[in-house]
Amino acid sequence: MNKSVARKVVEANRRVFDAKDFDRYETNPSIFEASRQAEIERVLATAAPSRERMLDVGCGTGNVLRLARPVFRECWGVDLSPKLLGELDRRYPGFLLSAAQADLLPFRDGRFDLVTMYGVLHHLVDHLPVFQACRRVLRPGGVLYADHDPNYFFGRFYHLYYRLRHLDRPGFGTEDAEMSEWHHTRTGGLNPFVLRDLLLRAGFRDVEVRFRITTNPALPFPFRIVRAMMRAIAKVVPLKSLYTHFWMLART
Repeated sequence: MNKSVARKVVEANRRVFDAKDFDRYETNPSIFEASRQAEIERVLATAAPSRERMLDVGCGTGNVLRLARPVFRECWGVDLSPKLLGELDRRYPGFLLSAAQADLLPFRDGRFDLVTMYGVLHHLVDHLPVFQACRRVLRPGGVLYADHDPNYFFGRFYHLYYRLRHLDRPGFGTEDAEMSEWHHTRTGGLNPFVLRDLLLRAGFRDVEVRFRITTNPALPFPFRIVRAMMRAIAKVVPLKSLYTHFWMLART
């Protein structure tokens, strides 16, 4: 992928997230649904061998940080958007926040027990330097947890529907948003096994990939019917193409 494209995507992300309404962003049903929140809490409580210090990359409005606060002594966050960070600090003081890119983390080596990236990877074009940065700031035995990214094996089919539906207008509202949602709008999703290979190249070991089906309660009725069918089939034949999302744990 051309480095200039990767830079353009980063800048599009910066503009899009600086323009986000904090309160509206906090109501995203695919993230804030109760069972999804409970699953994130479970991972935060069990993934890392130590609970001293965690870092959320792309922290946004601070959902993961708030869930991590009862678990970790220190909760750190970085995001591209100074505006979101300022509002997060005003509403939920006590987090340690910095404006930074995911591949340029401003921390010394071996600083964190856990690094999280929730709904971040599909906004990025070049993943290897991001994984290398995460690996660098993790302690020996530390863990990277990445979640809420679209599964290519499902998305390659859904992407055809998306492209046909939005032939004449940006599906995410603006051209910047289309570029920001790169792996929703351009590729149909992320292949977790390609990402696993990149994580291993970055120095991680024991990379675990798990697939899941969205729990979004706001899906239109026809899509809820399709989801129910997918869940039923996946119980019998767990094909990768039946799962909308995936998450990963990578250990150092």
